[in-house]
Amino acid sequence: MKKVLLTTTALVMTAGVAAAEVSLSGTAGVSSTKVGAAAARVTSGVDLNMAVSATAGNGMTMSATVDLGEGELIDYNDDFAVDAQYSNPTDSAAAAAPSVGSSTSPAITLGYNGITVVVDAGGVDDVYDDGQHDDVSVAMDLAGLSTTITMDTDASDSHGSYSVGYTVGDLTATLTGSTDTGTTARADGTTNDHSGSKIALAYAMGDLSLNASTDDGGDENSTHTAGFSYAMDSITVAYTIKNDREEGWKVYDTSVSYSAGALTASYATDEAGVSKVIAEYDMGGGATLFASSKSTKGTNNFQTLGMNFKF
Repeated sequence: MKKVLLTTTALVMTAGVAAAEVSLSGTAGVSSTKVGAAAARVTSGVDLNMAVSATAGNGMTMSATVDLGEGELIDYNDDFAVDAQYSNPTDSAAAAAPSVGSSTSPAITLGYNGITVVVDAGGVDDVYDDGQHDDVSVAMDLAGLSTTITMDTDASDSHGSYSVGYTVGDLTATLTGSTDTGTTARADGTTNDHSGSKIALAYAMGDLSLNASTDDGGDENSTHTAGFSYAMDSITVAYTIKNDREEGWKVYDTSVSYSAGALTASYATDEAGVSKVIAEYDMGGGATLFASSKSTKGTNNFQTLGMNFKF
């Protein structure tokens, strides 16, 4: 009888393993980077992502990703910074400067009948406020509407967000907002409601794309934007201007990019005199040679040259 039970248990465990999928991906890189007035230094690092997934008998899918890393990788085309990679988020260095969602609990994704639920304490991006992070998100399509709701479960700081998007032909409309019930006292004695909302429109006309948005800013500082992007063969030009109650129509972002074959290069600047130059060359086989710099009114803030390998 014991042999029968052991054999049955082994078969169940084997079946469970066979139904699951495990995949590895990541990035390894080397670079020479100069930040501000500090001397340039050589860095190397690896970011390894292990994804596991399985499908339950009722069709529900479950997946999780474990992020491991060592050394340092360069964020050369977004934040222009040196990003430390940690295999153990409880390391003293990581604890001194923890990253969002760096707890030991991995993000769990559940999918069923077109509904996707992500559970990641402090690691779910708020769809309205980039500075906020939530614990749970629910995404689904309802009658052509793509809907996402995020929630923070901390009773002492309850907030969340929502996004509803709809596409008709070449026009896409998106409504995003915050469910934050908090308020802030103004100098005049009134209070500011944090539950803001934003409406964004995007329209594509061949090589020309137009966009506009209006954001009430939680009844604090409303902003309005308008912009375009135009592609001319291998060159793309983009421009966005923003109006707010404090600055007026003085805030802008403009960029020009070039892409031909394995080479991609771009230049961007804004009203504050911040200039960003990025160049990438695809060497094939997952290898990319990169160089970038960021400066403010002629003063160098960041310069890097390196190579990444994606696997």
